[in-house]
Amino acid sequence: MSRALSTVKPRNPIARTLALIGFVIVLLALLLSSTSWARSSLNAAGSSVRALARADEISTTLVFRKGVSPEPSYAGVADTYIALYEPDRNDGGSATMRLHSSQDGRERILLKFDISRIPTSAVVTEATLHMFVWYRTNPYQVEADAYPVKRHWNESEATWNQATGTNFWTQPGCNDPVFDYDPTVVATATLSYTNDFYTWDLTEMAQQWVENPASNEGIVMIPRGPSTQYQIRTSDMPDETQRPYLVVSYFSEPPSPTPTSTNTPTSTTTLIPTSTRTATATASPTPTETPSESPTPTNSPTPTLIPTDTPTATPTATPLYRTYQQEMYPSAGYTGASDTFLSAYRPYTPWYPDDSLRISGRDNGTERVLLRFDLQGEIPTNAQILSAELSLFAWSRRTLYGMRVSVFPVMRPWDVTQATWYRANSGTTWDIPGCDKVGSDRLGTALASRFVYFTNRFYEWDVTSAVEDWAANPATNHGLLLVAQDVDQDVRFHSSEWRVGYQRPKLNVTYTIP
Repeated sequence: MSRALSTVKPRNPIARTLALIGFVIVLLALLLSSTSWARSSLNAAGSSVRALARADEISTTLVFRKGVSPEPSYAGVADTYIALYEPDRNDGGSATMRLHSSQDGRERILLKFDISRIPTSAVVTEATLHMFVWYRTNPYQVEADAYPVKRHWNESEATWNQATGTNFWTQPGCNDPVFDYDPTVVATATLSYTNDFYTWDLTEMAQQWVENPASNEGIVMIPRGPSTQYQIRTSDMPDETQRPYLVVSYFSEPPSPTPTSTNTPTSTTTLIPTSTRTATATASPTPTETPSESPTPTNSPTPTLIPTDTPTATPTATPLYRTYQQEMYPSAGYTGASDTFLSAYRPYTPWYPDDSLRISGRDNGTERVLLRFDLQGEIPTNAQILSAELSLFAWSRRTLYGMRVSVFPVMRPWDVTQATWYRANSGTTWDIPGCDKVGSDRLGTALASRFVYFTNRFYEWDVTSAVEDWAANPATNHGLLLVAQDVDQDVRFHSSEWRVGYQRPKLNVTYTIP
C-alpha cells in the first residue's frame, strides 16, 4: 500500500496557477461583454430620445399672407388673372381674380408666394394654399387645377399675351408646356359654392421652391368644367381675412434617424500582467478663480412652433355680401333697379320699358346705357365698402372685333320713364345730348373699362368708388352711364325688364359695418 502511494506524482504548482488565471480570464470576459451590451443599449436609447427632442425643437409652421404674417410688413405675394378676350389687359392690384372654365380656361389665375426665408436645407412636411371664392356666374362645379409656372412674370405687367412688359408667353395664356408651365397638375380643388375658402396641397412644389428659391415662379390655375366663372379674392383685398394665404410646415434640416443597437466589436483589455505604475508627484494646476456670484441663468428665446395670424386689438368686422337685382336679390321684393338706353337715331324716344339695353360705338357713342340701383336703406351710411361690381349679361352683338365699354358716374337726376337722347326728364335737358357734358351731366374719368366681345355671358365693371359715395351720401346716387366710342360695333345687354330674372343687371357689393 505504501508502495502504491509512492507511485503517485505530486501536482505541478505552475499548472495550478495557470488554471486559476484561465478561470479568471473567462469570468472577466463574460463580465465585460455584459457591461458593453448594457452600455450600447443605454447609448442607443439616449440617442433616440435626443433625436426626437431635436426634431421637436426645429419643427416650424409659417403662414404667408400679405400684410398679415409672418409679420405685418410681409409683401411677398403676387397674384393676378389673365383673360383670353382682353389679351392686353393687366389686372394686378385688383381685389378680384377670375377663373372661367370655357374654351380650356379662358380666364386663368397667376399666383406666387415668396417663401425664401425658409432655409434651403429644410424638409417641407406640408404646404397648403387657401383662397376665398366670393362669387360665381352659374351654379356649376368647376375643377381648378394648379400647375407650376416656368417663365418669370410680373404681377403689374402680366396679360394673356405677355408675362412681363418686355417678354411674351411662348403661347398666349401661359400655355406652352415646355417654356411657360409644367403640364403636370400638382393640385386640384373642386369649386362648387361661394363665400368660403378652398385649399390646394402644394407640398411638393413648396419643397422645390425651398431648395431652389430662384425656381419659384408660382402657379397658374386653369379651370375645367361647364362654362362658369368663379371670382376669388386677391392679396389686395381690403379685408385681410379674405386674402390668399400659404401655410408651410417644415423641419429646419432632416431630423436625425434614431440610432439602432449594433453589435460593434469593442476593444477588450488583454489580461497580461504588467508592471504597476508608480504614482509620481506632479505639479498641481493653479486653481482658477471662482466667481463670487454665479451668473443668473436666463431663458433663451425659443422659436414659436406654429405662428398664428397677428392678433388685432379689436375684433375684425364680418364682411357682408349683397347682390342687388330686380325682383331677385336681396329679396324678391327689391325693385330699386332702373335702366334704359339713349339713342341718337331716335333722340326724342324714351325706351323704357324695353327688355334690352343697347350700346353702339359709332362716332362718339350713338347708343348709351343709363342704369341705377337704389341703395338707400339697403346699405348703412357708415358702411365701409370693400368692393362693388356692376354685372351685365350680353345676349346679342354686331361686331367682328369687339369693343371697349366704359362706365361713368352720372351727376344729374334722370327719370327712367322719360330719359331720351336730349332729355334727362320731361323738364330738364342734358347739357350735351347723350348725357355727355363732363362736370354737369357726368364725370369725365371712367370708373372702369372692359372689352366686350362674346355673348351669352356676364361682363363686370368695378364701381367700388361710386358705391362708396352713394352709401355715404345717398342723394349723390344718380347711377351710371355706359359708353363705347369710335368703333363701328354694337352690343345688347338684358335690362331689368327681361323675363329671365338671373340674367338681369346686378350690383354685387361687399362691405363691413364699423
